[in-house]
Amino acid sequence: MEIFLSLFQNLLPLYALIGAGYFAARVLHVDKQSLGNLAIYMFMPVVVFGFVARLDFQLSYISLPIFYFLASVILGLGFFAMGQRVYRDKQANLMAMCVSMGNTGYFGLPLVLLFFDTEMVAIYVFMMLGGAVYEATFGYYIAARSHFDVRQSINKLIKFPGIYAMAAGFAVNASGVELPDLFWDYWTHFKGAYVVVGMMIIGAALAGIDKFVFGPRFIAFVFVGKFIMFPLCAYAFIIMDQNITHWLSPQIHQLVMMMAIVPPAANVAAYATQMNMEPEKAATTILIGTIFALFYIPCMIMLMGI
Repeated sequence: MEIFLSLFQNLLPLYALIGAGYFAARVLHVDKQSLGNLAIYMFMPVVVFGFVARLDFQLSYISLPIFYFLASVILGLGFFAMGQRVYRDKQANLMAMCVSMGNTGYFGLPLVLLFFDTEMVAIYVFMMLGGAVYEATFGYYIAARSHFDVRQSINKLIKFPGIYAMAAGFAVNASGVELPDLFWDYWTHFKGAYVVVGMMIIGAALAGIDKFVFGPRFIAFVFVGKFIMFPLCAYAFIIMDQNITHWLSPQIHQLVMMMAIVPPAANVAAYATQMNMEPEKAATTILIGTIFALFYIPCMIMLMGI
C-alpha cells in the first residue's frame, strides 16, 4: 500500500497540471491551439533531438516502433469492425480511435521521465515514432470513415516536426559530434516546459467541450481495448522477445508496457470535433480514462516492478 501511495503522489502533480490547463482555457481563455503549437513545434523537437543525440542506438530498437504501429493497427481495425456491428454509426470510428491512439506524448513522456533514466527515455521517444506513423495513416483512415486521402495523410506525416528532430538527432549521434554544455543546460529547461505545457494541453482540450456525454457501454468497450487488450498485446510482444528473439532488456520491456497503459489520446477529441463524431462523448471518455489512469497506472507499475 505504501508503494501504491508513493506512486499515486508522484502522479498527482501531473494531474494538477491538467487542472491548470482546464482553468487556463476556461477562465483565462488561453487558446489550446497555441499551447499545442508551442508543444509540437517548439518544445518537442528540441526534447526529441536531445534524447536521440545521446541514444546508444542498437539495431534491435527498430522492432519497438514497428511493434507499436502494428499493435495500433490490429486493435484499431479490430475494434472498428466490432464497433460497426454494435453501433452502425460514427461511434464505431470513435471507439476504434480511443482504443488505438494512446496519449504517449503529453501523458506518457512525463511518466517515463519520472520513472526512467535518460537512456530509457530516449528509447521511449524512438518508440513513439510508431504511434506518429499510425496516427497519420490508419488513424486518419479510421477518423475519415474510409475516405482515405493518401496525399493528405502523407502531408500530415511530413509536417510532423518530431521526425525531423529525430533524424537530426541520429545524424549528430552517428557523427560523434559533442554538443556544448550550454545546449544541455537549455535542453533541460525545454524538457520541463514540454512536460508542463503538454499536460496543460489535455486540460485545455477538455475545457473546449460544453457538455459531457456518458455512455456506459461505449466506455466499457474502450476500457477493455485500451486498458486490457493493448497491454496484453505488449505482454505478448515481451513474451516473444524473452523466449525467441532475445533482443531487448527487461527495462525496455517495462517501457513497452508503459506505452501500452497510457489513457486515450487527447488528440482524439480534436479528431472527433473535426469529423463530427460525437465530440462530447469523446471528451467524456478521455476524461474518465485519464482519471482512471491515476489509479490504474500505479497498480500496473507495481506489477511491472519499476
